[in-house]
Amino acid sequence: MMAEFFEIDTPRQMLEKARREFEKLEENLDSDSIFNFFVTAYHMCDYVAAALPNTDMESIYSNPDFKMCQYICNKSKHRTLKRNDSKFITRRCPAARFGEAVFGESVFDGERAYFITDDEEEVDVIELVRRVISLWETFLDEHSL
Repeated sequence: MMAEFFEIDTPRQMLEKARREFEKLEENLDSDSIFNFFVTAYHMCDYVAAALPNTDMESIYSNPDFKMCQYICNKSKHRTLKRNDSKFITRRCPAARFGEAVFGESVFDGERAYFITDDEEEVDVIELVRRVISLWETFLDEHSL
């Protein structure tokens, strides 16, 4: 029997892929790693639907963190969104050396920072990644997936 071309079959395997993408993101915080994580994390829905077709996904789709995840995924894939998602704002703060920074627009620790804002809060992308992984872990546990 031939091995499948794609080796990811289950929601848990997809979550493991998301964790690997997070490791890469932590090593190199850039738009590629952000793209890869959020596309993976958002498309876990497809793996849940395939594993349990009648699973109620409302707790995922209504979660504010998942809505941010969905926005980043779709914005990165499509660049221009047809739906009005103007409640979300993404921004990148470039790394800066002392004396070269713009207050509130630069970070001083030598690393770039990425943020997403909705109507309620501004979230650092790294924090959002942790929250999305936790959301999926809880969901998969609750549904024995």
